[in-house]
Amino acid sequence: MIRFSPTGKVFRIWRRFSSLSANTMPITETITDTFRTNELDPVNHKKDHDGHFYSISQTIKKQLFAGGGLPKEYKELSDTLNGLSIMVRKPAIELITYLNKTNFDAPVTRFVLYGKTGSGKSVSLAHILHYGSSAGMVLVHVPWVPNWVRFPKGCTPSAIHPNKYDHPIESVEWLRHFSTQNGPLMQKLQLQTTETYTWSKREMTAAGSSLSELIDLGLNRAKYATDCVAALLGELKKAAVGKRCRVLVVIDGFNAFFSPKSRVRREDKSFVLPTEFALTDAFLSLTRNDWNNGAIIVSVDAAAHPSELRESPLPRYQLGKQGFEHLDPFIPIEVPNYNEKEFHSQIDYYIERNWLQQPKARTDRGRAELSFTSGNHPLSLMKLVAPY
Repeated sequence: MIRFSPTGKVFRIWRRFSSLSANTMPITETITDTFRTNELDPVNHKKDHDGHFYSISQTIKKQLFAGGGLPKEYKELSDTLNGLSIMVRKPAIELITYLNKTNFDAPVTRFVLYGKTGSGKSVSLAHILHYGSSAGMVLVHVPWVPNWVRFPKGCTPSAIHPNKYDHPIESVEWLRHFSTQNGPLMQKLQLQTTETYTWSKREMTAAGSSLSELIDLGLNRAKYATDCVAALLGELKKAAVGKRCRVLVVIDGFNAFFSPKSRVRREDKSFVLPTEFALTDAFLSLTRNDWNNGAIIVSVDAAAHPSELRESPLPRYQLGKQGFEHLDPFIPIEVPNYNEKEFHSQIDYYIERNWLQQPKARTDRGRAELSFTSGNHPLSLMKLVAPY
């Protein structure tokens, strides 16, 4: 059996369906338009939108996710289907409801998304990023912490902090990501530094300088980029407390900060601990609840840890004692597999976009087999209907 993608390329369809007889499986159209919502502003998403897809414009996609934030498979699929759509799911609705009712004068509330790898935590965080941007909040977003811990592009001993290590390349990339996500808002807010930062005998950032100057220094001088990130996060905390802005912190794979080791080695070949990274100190400081006028949303995922620490997806196990105590108290929110309504919406979406063209997928029996084979697991379903 063959099928065609929206771009006209030929792919092989999932072979299991070819063994089912058309005589025993009458093909009946089951797709409807009820799997989409016209409410494109995530601030307004509520229970009525559960299980529905909403579309994100190309402009917003470039602003929010050009530097990461969408799982690789999900991004590639959205590129192939010529449009980014996100399903409104219960975990995101719960978060949006909490955020809409939050007392921002109180210390920041911390939320922890958890669930099996591939259940949709990163996509839920992407939904919340869009919410924060639409609500006019300054976004502090780390797309995937393990990229810093397990696959760093380069680490160097810190010139300022003894026994600490910097991520020059990753810090420059993160500052660029921050600027892309918050550029127009930062120009409007006109936030300034509250203290003087001395980088060397000749270089300094004076108190009262625009935060954009701080960011530009980090972008142009990788040697100071990690310390510029730390300074920026500290200034954002102060600005939030002073009610000059509202900050939304979104970190995917947060438990990687507490992994037992990284892949960075010292000269003596011993491993550097993630807690010895200057970036770790900066983001752990930001995720304490010693400030207000903001919110902190993180995810924990078994894939963020080495293979020997993947027995349970629960926050207590993934964070470990140190990480759990750092975030406690927090509100845990589980991201489960698809329920029946979400599963059928996802199949309807694949069919509507001509990604799943096998006619038997439109029958109750065909869908039942897809549901059974994938276990309603979002990533498994995506791989199941993908081309070979």
